[in-house]
Parts: sequence; C-alpha cells; structure tokens
Amino acid sequence: MKKSFALLSLTILSLAAVHCGKKSPEEQLIELAPKFQKAICAKTIGCTKDQFEKIPPQFRSMIPPFMQSEENCVAFFSQKFEEAKKERETSKKELTQEMVDSISTCITALEGASCDVFQGNKGEGVKIPGCESINNFK
Repeated sequence: MKKSFALLSLTILSLAAVHCGKKSPEEQLIELAPKFQKAICAKTIGCTKDQFEKIPPQFRSMIPPFMQSEENCVAFFSQKFEEAKKERETSKKELTQEMVDSISTCITALEGASCDVFQGNKGEGVKIPGCESINNFK
C-alpha cells in the first residue's frame, strides 16, 4: 500500500512539474515580441535605407516615423503589441499556441529573408514568405 501511494504521489508530482514548467501562449508571446520587433525593424530599416536616401529632403517628412529609425520602429511595434493585448483582454479572446507558432515561424523567416522581399512591391505591401499566417491573427 505504501509503495502504491508513493508511486501515485511521485506520478502526480511529476505531472505537476511538467505542467507548471510549460508557459502559456501569452507568456511565450511576451518572450517572442522583442525578438520579432528586432527582426522586422532591422530588416525594414536596413533594406529601405538606400531607397529613402534617394528621396529629396523636402519629401522625407512623408516617410512614416516608424520607418525612419530602428528605435522608432521598435517603439511602434511595442505599442501595437500592447494594443493587441488590450484588445484580446477586452474581447476576452485568448492567444492560441497556433498564433505563437506563427510568430515564431515568421521571426525565423525574417532573419533569413533577403532585402528583395522588402523592395519592388509598389502598392502591394510587403509579403514575407513564412509570415503569411500572422496576417490572419490580430
């Protein structure tokens, strides 16, 4: 009897330890957000810098502030992540593991993307292979 109780206790503690060690999708997103922001901003600013330098000075004020520096870009995306979090809380919509996995996949795609992806899509917007699925989530 003591052995079966000890075995049952050990099993329950093991399962509890495994479950407690797993982070929620929201916690995972909090860890991924800075990495995503850094990846998207480094590519966006780095890949468009030469094009922006060709714009005459009198028209540079038309460039959105978040595209003028990496710091502005990171601040912009930090704000967007906070707005999305508040919207999820207000609408009582939970972040899913699928959403987190999509962002993780997108980060990997961004880090490996060439600047060609960020150029030449006049009026179409940027379509980054590997990041398509995050457009389905708010």
